[in-house]
Amino acid sequence: MSQTPWGAPPPPQRGGAWPPPPQPRQWQGWPQQRALQQHWPPQQQWQRPPQQWPPPQPPRLRPGSGLANAVRVVMAVVAIVMLASFVRGLLDQAPGIEAPRTPVPPRPDAPAPAPQVPGDPTSPYRNEDYTPPPATRNPPAVPGPRNMDAAERLVRENPLYEQQIPTPTNCRMAPVDVGSASAAEKESHFNELMGCLMTVFAGPVEAAGFEMPRPPVVVYTRPIKTACGDFAEVNAAYCTGDQRVYYANSLLRAFPARVASAPYAAEVILAHEFGHAIQARAAILISEKYLEQDARTEREAMDLSRRTEVQADCFAGQYVRSVAQSQSLGARELAGLGELAWNLGDDVLTGRPGYSGGHGTGSARQDWFNRGLGSDAVGVCNSFVAGSDEVR
Repeated sequence: MSQTPWGAPPPPQRGGAWPPPPQPRQWQGWPQQRALQQHWPPQQQWQRPPQQWPPPQPPRLRPGSGLANAVRVVMAVVAIVMLASFVRGLLDQAPGIEAPRTPVPPRPDAPAPAPQVPGDPTSPYRNEDYTPPPATRNPPAVPGPRNMDAAERLVRENPLYEQQIPTPTNCRMAPVDVGSASAAEKESHFNELMGCLMTVFAGPVEAAGFEMPRPPVVVYTRPIKTACGDFAEVNAAYCTGDQRVYYANSLLRAFPARVASAPYAAEVILAHEFGHAIQARAAILISEKYLEQDARTEREAMDLSRRTEVQADCFAGQYVRSVAQSQSLGARELAGLGELAWNLGDDVLTGRPGYSGGHGTGSARQDWFNRGLGSDAVGVCNSFVAGSDEVR
């Protein structure tokens, strides 16, 4: 997740076409510093009052008397009221019929709906007919921009931002205690997780006009050489060189115990890395690198890097939103995952309040994770049009 030089692309241009973009030399993952940490109330049944049969007869009145006429008028009014109430009751109970209502337009600043709660019977799963493809060991090349103008458009106006993620989806992945699982068990679990991630994101990516191969996951137990260079023992990364996700077996030990033990913590880390895979396949990742090379100052380059990282946090939040119901993630679990995102901030990792490097502060990373958690619209994750203060 932390970024290192990719090798020099061709000199930045504002027009014309580039030759095919070079494969990045190195893309490292997570920082190596110490410390990463309704049911509705039952409806009341309406009960009719007990009736006597036959009903008692009222006293008879002499026809033509004033009292009799008054009684007839009152009884007529009562009968009309009762008939109207009866008809109204029938209409209220008739399926598909309801009184017309004046539509209330949503407020432009209204918050996005909260994620579905686990077990909500009103939320049928989507994508039930989707079968994730097997892991792609020989994926097609990662796409890139033709020139600098195209790079700018791909990060800011990508067709991916026009898509919606399906919510809720049924992730059938069995729960695993990642903290005590062996490296082989983790690797099997995380490769299964990629299937759930594909169920959520393959449709939107492909609807935007891109290919979305399923990345394999490699869990390693010692420093490893990859197509993106050497990965340290405590790390997690998506490598564009071979389009695989790497995860260090001991990674959770670098987190505070409270954060490391949070349900779904490791899965969110992998979802973040899958977020980088989405960026790669949608030509956002290489486009951002070209723009970073063209930046006039290191400050501008770091700002672009942060936009890439918080966008992956947002994608991770959208994945959690989609599978929260099927994975039994309630309010407490979601709050714990938000705390995980906060612990990944540059200021938290370094112990330097207010410091923001290439990944963003804890508050920014938590904010972007929560943005994804709150909406199905991929466009909420467009960090490249956000103000600089939102990606600090």
